[in-house]
Amino acid sequence: MAICLYCTEDKDLCQSHAVPDGFFKLISRKNNGKLITIPEGPNALHLTQNTGKSSLLCEQCEAIFNTRFDAPIVNAFKDWDKQIIHDGFSVRYEFSPNQMAQALVSIIWRACETHNVMYNNSKIRKSEKTQLLSIIKSNQDSVFEKCSCSIRRIYDYTENNNSGFSQKEVSQIILPPFAYQTKWGKSKKVKGFAFDILLVGFLCHLFFPKLPSIKSNGAGFLNPKNHKLHAPPYHFMQYEPLRKIAIAGYSKHASGNSKLKK
Repeated sequence: MAICLYCTEDKDLCQSHAVPDGFFKLISRKNNGKLITIPEGPNALHLTQNTGKSSLLCEQCEAIFNTRFDAPIVNAFKDWDKQIIHDGFSVRYEFSPNQMAQALVSIIWRACETHNVMYNNSKIRKSEKTQLLSIIKSNQDSVFEKCSCSIRRIYDYTENNNSGFSQKEVSQIILPPFAYQTKWGKSKKVKGFAFDILLVGFLCHLFFPKLPSIKSNGAGFLNPKNHKLHAPPYHFMQYEPLRKIAIAGYSKHASGNSKLKK
């Protein structure tokens, strides 16, 4: 028996996902249930079945997260992705911004609480974890009182020349949450923390506490009054973590440091 991190009761824990398993299933079907991994350091490109499971929640709370957060956000991104591939970046997707933001917060909270090495870049202070948990447990209508959230769509401008990533290929990319500290305001006195997470081609940013309106009115920021979500295009080379991984993956492939079948 152990303590469930959500209900805090002493119960048997199940193997919980931080990034919902549904996202991994969307991209693993092409490789017989496995994922292509680009590891850090000298290790070769390879297939894996590691989807970041860890003992976090009891079965009852796991079911709550699956129903309340995971299933809706996986289905939303799946449909949104299909629409963008078919109709382009101008797509406005009908979905609750409050529900989207709260589901994303539930993912990063689980990521920062897990001991799985997949989420080593998701670690934050205990007080910051408490902030995330309070958002998850609060009413959806109050989410944007405590955080700001933006969503952009990764693209490669060379794809039309058949030398870059197509939108279908971009849909196969997941990067675990990446945590960092923030400072803003005229004298940088306002301190906070933020997360980036890349889910099936959608680059999501979450900021705590919420940004002032002058900063959160930009392209891609979710507005609680607007249920037509827009993910403006964002070139993958502008996002440093993805740029580094793409370069490392190409280098490993070019040098033959790969266990993937040709």
